[in-house]
Amino acid sequence: MSYFRPYVYIKDESFDPIYKPINKSFYLKFRVVPFLFFVFGIFTLFSQVFFPLFEFKTKDKISRPVASSVLGYATGFQEFEYKELGNGLESANNTNVPKYFYLSIPKLKIENALVETNAPGLNPDEALGHYAGSKLPGENGNVFIYGHSVLPVFYNPKNYKTIFSTLHLLNVGDKFTIVYNNKTYDYVVDEKETLSPNDVKPLADIKPKYLNDSTVTLMTCSPPGTKFKRLLVKATLIN
Repeated sequence: MSYFRPYVYIKDESFDPIYKPINKSFYLKFRVVPFLFFVFGIFTLFSQVFFPLFEFKTKDKISRPVASSVLGYATGFQEFEYKELGNGLESANNTNVPKYFYLSIPKLKIENALVETNAPGLNPDEALGHYAGSKLPGENGNVFIYGHSVLPVFYNPKNYKTIFSTLHLLNVGDKFTIVYNNKTYDYVVDEKETLSPNDVKPLADIKPKYLNDSTVTLMTCSPPGTKFKRLLVKATLIN
């Protein structure tokens, strides 16, 4: 009986373009590239949506990079100036006036919000802006105050990027107060209107001068989170 010895055949795959142990081109195209796209997508989602969403919901101040995120642009947090107002500094009287005064609107849960007197800029992201050259609280004529708004779901009365997001909820008869030079002035809302940006006149009186009324206009963007129109809430001093 002859001795039977089995043979083992090993396929040589060194020249096989498909089945060789590591096909670098195949591995790069169908493993590495999709993985990199996946990682980039996750990073983008977190940096542009989830992290900004967390900041918008929890922070009283929003950093510029977060405000410039995709979600920031979509909801109204991007940098913005009310350039259509022009610059009223040439008509402003900065002699013996306090740097800030304070606005409180109980209905909107705004309490002692800073208003920068004769604000030098038109981007009120650190405080509400008092338009330079408009009247001061208690004076006959109109006090013009402007502030930012975003989508109301992100409203935070302590965040000057969102502080006027619910201004549209004020109605005729609602009251608010301004504290200026340690004196409190009470106002009642008597009118609301929505205008195109170029139709806003920040130095115009809203009542005839012969009435000697002291009035306030609060302005923000409308609808909240967009920049298309301007909402103006007008009120008259009652004490």
